[in-house]
Amino acid sequence: MGLLRQVKEVRRVRDWHSESFWLSTLAEELSPRSELVGQNHADVVIVGAGYTGLWTAYYLLKNQPNLRVILCEAGISGIGASGRNGGWCMGMAEGVDTLLEDPKTREPGLRLTRALFETPNEIERVMDRHGIDGHFKKGGVLSLATLPSHEEELHARLSKYAEWGIEEEHYRWLPKSELNDRLRSPSATGALYSPHVAAVHPANLVRGLAEVVESRGANIFELSPVCEIEPGCVKTQHGQVHADWVVLATEGYTPSIPGRKRRLAPIHSMMVATEPLPESLWDDIGLSQRETFGGSERITTYGQRTADGRIAFGSRGLYYYGSKIREKFSDQDPLFEQVRLSLVSILPQLKDIKITHRWGGALGFSRNVQPAVGVDAQSRLAFAGGYMGEGVGASNLMGRILTDLLNERETPLTSLPWVAPDFPNWELEPFRWLGVTGVRTFLEVADRREASGKKANRLFEFLTNKFYS
Repeated sequence: MGLLRQVKEVRRVRDWHSESFWLSTLAEELSPRSELVGQNHADVVIVGAGYTGLWTAYYLLKNQPNLRVILCEAGISGIGASGRNGGWCMGMAEGVDTLLEDPKTREPGLRLTRALFETPNEIERVMDRHGIDGHFKKGGVLSLATLPSHEEELHARLSKYAEWGIEEEHYRWLPKSELNDRLRSPSATGALYSPHVAAVHPANLVRGLAEVVESRGANIFELSPVCEIEPGCVKTQHGQVHADWVVLATEGYTPSIPGRKRRLAPIHSMMVATEPLPESLWDDIGLSQRETFGGSERITTYGQRTADGRIAFGSRGLYYYGSKIREKFSDQDPLFEQVRLSLVSILPQLKDIKITHRWGGALGFSRNVQPAVGVDAQSRLAFAGGYMGEGVGASNLMGRILTDLLNERETPLTSLPWVAPDFPNWELEPFRWLGVTGVRTFLEVADRREASGKKANRLFEFLTNKFYS
């Protein structure tokens, strides 16, 4: 079957609404926009119409309303991680603690920390300004302690924050009595609380942002996977865009672009959503401010109370050999039962509640466990990403940084430590698969040992840290 016919089949047959709970609730038809055809010219062409690409387009056009901006999207806007995630709009990000730990990078790390703290507020302002109904509720985040080792680790983290100069208003310990005012989890003995996370409807946000960007003059082409990138030129099967700058905003889908297989590893996160819960059950659970919550195990878990009264809950999934990216999963996939059991371990009140939606998606994981953003004046290529599942908020900050970099402005944002020449490459296969899968296995074993009352194996901890150092 020719590629043109395949695209027509996708346009006609693919049920976009079925690919996540968030997408299933969208009232719009999700009909794909026009494909890229023929020769096109722009000032900036952006590969990817998810959060990173759209926020970059938004701030570029806010800064220069007459700028010619084109976005090329392989599917439809929001079909990737932007429409599949846990809906945590975070004022924090993976890798920042590493910067704060080192005295040499602590000062820029603190500047980055404070920029991230403010980011959910900036996103809320944009949503309010443009009437995007993203179900935004800034109830904060609860990192739950369900084992003595969790309490020990969370208290140690809190002490470090104080040592690094982060005030108590940003992170504080909630003993069981105070935690119960927010979330009543029988297994949790306390929680580390931060106000800098909001629950959002991620698909409403990304689709609304796409409409805003279009209204400001950008052109979004869908069902237009990029097959080649050259300096100042992006090629698809049926068209080309010639531009002063090319922005790579493909996150976990980056390995699908020729020549970029090793830049980011696509790690899949798996999610479930419950049926709407009765008010009597919410009275027992709490989350009246729609606080986000998760465990303190090494394998990340994350949940939120949705605006329509469900719980959406997820956990980090798997890496597939060769950086394979999956978008569809069987409801019978055993990973979904593991996610459900993780949720029930926190909230046993849900043990008999029906799971109505199951889905997964790929996030971008960098080799050095740090997000990055940068521009290369010689190749005219810019990039941002590597959020490791925390991009709902961080992508907004990246869009603002990229806007300043592309305009060659030196600002407080362009001096943040995320600005880098590029991502370090991952290893070739099979070493990439062996490393990522081995680390996940080590983390799972360590979690199981602690849950059974044993100490985590120090060798496993050493090997994990060595792998990412």
